[in-house]
Amino acid sequence: MKDRGSPVLLWIFLIVFAALFALDLWLVVTGRTQAVDDAVLAWFVGIREDIMTSVFRVLTFCGNGWTMIGMCIFLIIIPGRMKLGIPVALMVGVAWFAQTFFKGLIARPRPDMSFWLVEEYTYSFPSGHANSSLVFWGALLILLGRLLILQDNRLAATLLRILLGIFAVLIGVSRLYLGVHYFSDVVGGWLLAVVILIITFTLYDNLWPQKWRVTYSVPAWAAMPRNAEKKRKWRQPSKKKAPAAMIQFPKKRSAWRMPKRDD
Repeated sequence: MKDRGSPVLLWIFLIVFAALFALDLWLVVTGRTQAVDDAVLAWFVGIREDIMTSVFRVLTFCGNGWTMIGMCIFLIIIPGRMKLGIPVALMVGVAWFAQTFFKGLIARPRPDMSFWLVEEYTYSFPSGHANSSLVFWGALLILLGRLLILQDNRLAATLLRILLGIFAVLIGVSRLYLGVHYFSDVVGGWLLAVVILIITFTLYDNLWPQKWRVTYSVPAWAAMPRNAEKKRKWRQPSKKKAPAAMIQFPKKRSAWRMPKRDD
């Protein structure tokens, strides 16, 4: 059995996140998010400090398109890590095409340039950094987690997934702090990324060549604990023959009859 998850559950997640993305897109097009967007942007502008600005500049650099390309190439050329690099690069490519399509379709202007701490040249919705970085780090999160579970290191897999997930989210938040995106842009990028991850990993787990696939037999939440197998074997009745008794009792009942007494 391969770890492909429940098809029904995957369809439910896909429909829910696609519907949420469509709702966010509709709210942006109709201008219903503008009041919230302006309020969130003003809040981030109000908390700016030099140290935080430096941190968020580094975070936004990690979600840059050229940075994503460089890291994908790095994963591909690492010996023995092509299983990670090629699928991640393809998923990031799908994310780039999707965000480029919706940016051109919606053509939403960015916030006023007086808020910017970095320069940008494309449209605002959806956030490309939020989308492509979540796809990149999310794909690594899933694949590296599978590799660690294969090595029976579930704790490290869980910690890695939490850290990479937080890192990907912070890249999206950096776009708000730097004043180059609205809140609805970043949310739209995240929702689009989740839709892309669900679709691409479904194709990956079903169509990608088996020898190039990173998978494991059972999901982490359903895996048997390390000591469970030993306990299960201990509870099974032993198949060894019982040792011979010290005293051999006769099998025939007649042998136990008291001898008759002669009067």
